[in-house]
Amino acid sequence: MKKFSLFIGLCILFTGFCIFPSNAQELPTNFLVMEEFVSPSDMQNFTKAQDKALELMKNYPTQFTFWTYRTDENSLYWVLPFEKFASLDVMFADMNGLRQKMLEDGFDPDKEFRNLSTMRHTLIHWSQDLSFHPTGKLGQSKENPYCEWTFAYLKAGHEQEAAEAIKKYQEFYTKNDQVYEWDVYQVIFGHDMPCWILMTRSESELALRKTEAELSEKYMQEFQKMWQNFAQHVRKFENRKGWFIPRWSMNWEME
Repeated sequence: MKKFSLFIGLCILFTGFCIFPSNAQELPTNFLVMEEFVSPSDMQNFTKAQDKALELMKNYPTQFTFWTYRTDENSLYWVLPFEKFASLDVMFADMNGLRQKMLEDGFDPDKEFRNLSTMRHTLIHWSQDLSFHPTGKLGQSKENPYCEWTFAYLKAGHEQEAAEAIKKYQEFYTKNDQVYEWDVYQVIFGHDMPCWILMTRSESELALRKTEAELSEKYMQEFQKMWQNFAQHVRKFENRKGWFIPRWSMNWEME
């Protein structure tokens, strides 16, 4: 089974577990992240194939959720929420069923996506306790499509100390009545663990830099102290920029 068929199958696998009531007040906490790597020379063909595939998917009686992002490193994040796992038998049955519907509509995923990309998978958990949303606005929105992720690879056994360091940031922003929102995701299955992912969103990169510059001008000394307190528990940092793609996302708006 080819890569794209696997993607479709994984989407369908979570069909029964990614649907949330329209009046839900809480976001899901567990996510399957599929990072898909596309070379620049293949991006045009990949985009055409992906547009066709997702347009077809909208016509089928399936309801599942995923958010899609493109990054500054020629990759895509497909982020699927889940509550629990189903059996492999259900996964492959649903995968084959959707693939068959596409074939009947004249779209062959294996042929369309041949040699266009590679993929790796990670499972992450959203830490509500370590995230910070004083405005109460959670989740992804069209108004804040620009995203940045900091991958903090912790020193073994330093999770508690790192959590306490992040809570110092929360206390500081609350005390000074400053709005700077973030999410923390903990990798529960992936490579190079333990790893936490700190995610921030904004309307643009320029807007985020402006906000950070204004805060730094006022609180540089305090920030340096808090950063050193957190950084001593991390052995490596990696930073990545990205942008939310609403047209490649499905059922992503949460109440």
